[in-house]
Amino acid sequence: MDETLILRLFDDERRRLNDSDITLSSTRYVVRALGTQESWSGIVYYCFPAEETESIIDGEIAFFENLGREFEWKVYTHDQPQGLLAELRRRGFKIGEEEALMIRELRELPISLTSPAAPGITVAAVTNAQGVDDFLAVEAALWPASEKMRDWLLARLKDPAQQELAFVAYEGRIPIGCGRVSVRRESRFAGLWGGAVLPAFRGKGVYRALLAARINHVSKFDSVQYLRVDALPTSRPILEKYGFQRIGSTWPAEWAPRGGEGKSEKEE
Repeated sequence: MDETLILRLFDDERRRLNDSDITLSSTRYVVRALGTQESWSGIVYYCFPAEETESIIDGEIAFFENLGREFEWKVYTHDQPQGLLAELRRRGFKIGEEEALMIRELRELPISLTSPAAPGITVAAVTNAQGVDDFLAVEAALWPASEKMRDWLLARLKDPAQQELAFVAYEGRIPIGCGRVSVRRESRFAGLWGGAVLPAFRGKGVYRALLAARINHVSKFDSVQYLRVDALPTSRPILEKYGFQRIGSTWPAEWAPRGGEGKSEKEE
């Protein structure tokens, strides 16, 4: 895998391609992603001289505060300037855990990643309100509950193209795992987000089944060549097992001016 080429393609898409409910806004030094009230907003790309760091941070805080929005600054190891993460921490941003930026080509997949789930385990796309409730039940057991996520999932039910789709894993009728996938129009990259399994059900192939379901969905989109994951340490070994390679790291840097708690997108 040519990591230099992949990063170049990845950065190009960060600058110009948006999710279905996101509008991109570019300045000289940053690209902002502006979502609806129930979705995510943040800075998805940046490149500027180190001596401009303080003034650019001031400007972005002012911009989002004027909108009354919390926002996340996505920091990548290959972006410039290199010292931005430390400066954001000093300025009061909440820095999340390091996540491995992992990529896999969508070809020559192992049979296990496209095969049915293990006996007793099923994975279903979220296509109705009951599916939304099941998805949120898993999330609530792992992370702080978010009404924005409910609104976001319900809005996705109206998208016939299914560019953003959530999945729930079940043992019998019990929801035990969840995950989402997103594909932007014309994008070479499909993002796998929020993949997690309840602790009592780990080690049973549930995470693998969620991966398989999302990859099968992604395969319907002709433009997609790569799978992309922001992986926490708990999921990285599983992803490596299936051919994902780490090509860098990323951190969520969250700014919540009114004391709100943000939630970054990653694979647990």
